[in-house]
Amino acid sequence: MNRRKMLKSAGCFLMLPALESFGQEATGDDAVKANRLFCMNVGNGMCSDNYPTSTGKDYQSSSTFQPLEKLKKDFTLCTNLRKTGGHGGTMLAFAEYAASESPEHILDSVDEVAASRIGNDTRIRNLVVEQKNSVGISWKGGLAISPISNSQALFQTIFGKVDKNKRAELLALKKSVLDGTREEAKRLTNRVSKQDQVKLDEYFSSLRESEKSIQRAERWLSKKQVEVPFPENVKFDTQGSSDYLQKILTDKYFNERSTFLDLIFLAYKYDVTRVVNLYGEWNWTGHHTDSHQIQKKDGHIKNIEADQAYMMQTARFLDKLKSTKTETGGTLLDQTVCLITSSFSISKEEGPHGNKNISVIVAGGGFDHNKHIKFDGADNRSNIYLPALQHLGCEIDSFGNSTACAKL
Repeated sequence: MNRRKMLKSAGCFLMLPALESFGQEATGDDAVKANRLFCMNVGNGMCSDNYPTSTGKDYQSSSTFQPLEKLKKDFTLCTNLRKTGGHGGTMLAFAEYAASESPEHILDSVDEVAASRIGNDTRIRNLVVEQKNSVGISWKGGLAISPISNSQALFQTIFGKVDKNKRAELLALKKSVLDGTREEAKRLTNRVSKQDQVKLDEYFSSLRESEKSIQRAERWLSKKQVEVPFPENVKFDTQGSSDYLQKILTDKYFNERSTFLDLIFLAYKYDVTRVVNLYGEWNWTGHHTDSHQIQKKDGHIKNIEADQAYMMQTARFLDKLKSTKTETGGTLLDQTVCLITSSFSISKEEGPHGNKNISVIVAGGGFDHNKHIKFDGADNRSNIYLPALQHLGCEIDSFGNSTACAKL
């Protein structure tokens, strides 16, 4: 690891979120202003052969999105987008740059850009959650952020109890270490080359963010802790479903992902965090293997049914956001920009790892929804992320490999 990454890694280490558990009911500045972001990547991909063919406000949904039918007025379906990179870009759905499979080209992911704008008013700046315990869905300054990969660990991070006095002592120690590090770096300022000066400036930036993290944790020390039980795993209704769909809906990994979504909802509800990036396990019940059978009739049906299962989970999550009122009279869904995409397009034309006809569901956030936008095939999905980030107040004119700002 080079010196630059060592310095930035040290800064990121000091930024690890505190584990004290305090929260409050969601508030927000006004009833419909978006101040939350939810990113979710369907890891294995989605079958683009079954996307709707009609467009506009009166489009006819397909069986893939049937579970979302009652929420149709709350989301916009964007299809025929492109992704970059090959199979190695599986986890980079929210961090696609010019050469997105090469880490040196990756800067900040969508969630990190949003967190820099809306993440400093809550105890936890942002959450990165991933079932496979691997790294690469969230990036900051060219460094991959380690995710939480266990539902119990996620629960403890959000709501676990700690001794406030010990937490205060730890924060004081962190401040002391941070102050000492800053002073040592300042002493080096006039003794290093111009190239090293640039590196020190980057390090000072990391220190400033670390300081914000400590200040954020200190603010929450005086808040009342929220008593929240671990969410019950409510099973999906499998009556009338095919054997394959039933197998998915009762799979332990699939249901753990439901628990993740329940915990994320609670984190939003109690305003513990406002930014989340979730990557879902893709190989439960052999879904990855089945995606390679897309050319066969049975394989084609199985891939569509797997997508339906994902949409059932998505519908339950979005419905919880919609059913939760805020103090200002809106709903959590009004205040949350939800971006839901997949690693690949699975189709008879491209096979299991396609880059064409990628979809992005944009839900909530106060956008004008209830429509299907089919792009011309030349737009990267970063063109969707850009207006979403701008909608959250991020003052940027490009993101990743965006070539335009899509009208949502």
